[in-house]
Amino acid sequence: MENGKNNKIHQLFENLEIGIGGVSSSLGVSQRQLRYWEQKGYIKPIDEKSGVRHYSLATVYLIAFIKDQLDAGYTLDAAVKKSKEVRIKSKIARKLLRNAFDDIEVTDEEKGYGEIRMGEIEVGDKKAEVIGIVDENGSHFELKEE
Repeated sequence: MENGKNNKIHQLFENLEIGIGGVSSSLGVSQRQLRYWEQKGYIKPIDEKSGVRHYSLATVYLIAFIKDQLDAGYTLDAAVKKSKEVRIKSKIARKLLRNAFDDIEVTDEEKGYGEIRMGEIEVGDKKAEVIGIVDENGSHFELKEE
C-alpha cells in the first residue's frame, strides 16, 4: 500500500471522533461502563469538548472488541489482556505482510480464494517460493521450486 494512502487511513483512525452517547448506543456499553474503563486506564477519550467525551475510531474498535469478549464470557481484565495480545499480533502480521498485497492473486473472487507470494527460501541447494493459499481446503502454505 502506498505511504500516502496508509497515512490517510491512519489520520482517519486518529481524527474521526465519536461521542460517548453514540458509542454507548451503538455498542451496547453504558456510559457508566465507559467511564469506569477510563478510570481503570483501559481506554482513553480524546480531550473532552464542551464537557462531552469523544473517542477516536481506534478506541471505538477497542471498546467493541472488549464488549465482544465480555459477551463471550471473559472477565474485563481478561478481555483487555486479550485485546493487547491481538493488537501485538496484528502489528507483527502487518509488518510481515506490508508489501504482500502487491503479490496477491485472486483465484476465486466470489469465494474469497487466492494466493500470496510470500518470498523465497533456500531448501538445501534448491530455491523455492513460499505461497500462502486460501482455497476450499482452508488456508495453507506450499513451496514451489524454482
